Amino acid sequence: RWVTKRELEKILYRKSTWIIENLSKQKKIQKIKKENIFLNNHSIWYLGEKYRFYIRQADINSVYIFENQIIVSSKNSSDIDYSRKIFLEWVRENAVEQFTQALEKYRNKMIKKGYNIPEYILQIRIMKTRWGTCTPTKKKITLNLNLMFAEKEHIEYVALHELTHFIEIYHNNNFYNILNEFMPDYKIRQDSLNKEYSQINRNSNEIS
Repeated sequence: RWVTKRELEKILYRKSTWIIENLSKQKKIQKIKKENIFLNNHSIWYLGEKYRFYIRQADINSVYIFENQIIVSSKNSSDIDYSRKIFLEWVRENAVEQFTQALEKYRNKMIKKGYNIPEYILQIRIMKTRWGTCTPTKKKITLNLNLMFAEKEHIEYVALHELTHFIEIYHNNNFYNILNEFMPDYKIRQDSLNKEYSQINRNSNEIS
C-alpha cells in the first residue's frame, strides 16, 4: 500500500508469469466445481452424472430417472421444500445400498490381507465439513449423504478411508500406507472429490 504505482507495475511485471499461471489454475478449478440446484429444469448431479431436475404434480410421491432427467412426483409440487425432501429420502434409501457395497468391498479385501475390521454400524447424514467419520470405540461409520452426488470411485475412497481408522486412528504414515496398499490412486480421488463436489457440501443446509 505504500509503494508507488511504478514500483507496483514492476512487481506485477516480474511476477506476471506466475500470476497468469495461477489465475488459469483457479479458473479451471472453478469450472469443475459442481452445484445442485433443486428447482425445476435446473441441473443436479447424482452418482457423478449430470441430470435435469423436474418436479411434477402426482397422487403418489415417487422419484425416478428417465434418460438424463430426475423426475420427482409430488403430492404438493408447488412446495419446493416438500418435493426436495421426497428426493432426498429417495437418495438416502439408495445410499444405504451404495455405501454398504463400497464398505463391504474394501472390508473384505482388508480382512483377506489379515487386518481386523469389525462389523460396523452405518449411519448416514448430511455433514457440511466432512465426507465421513469413524468412531472405532462404537464400531460406527458415518458417511455424508452428499457423497451420493459424487462418483462411485469417490464413495469407495471415503469408505476405505473410514475403514482404515479401525486399524489406525490417526492420520499418520501408517494410515496413508494402508490407504495406498488398497487404493494407490487415493490422493487423486481425494483431490477430485474435494475440488469438484465441495460446493455441494457447503450448500447442504439449503437441501437438508
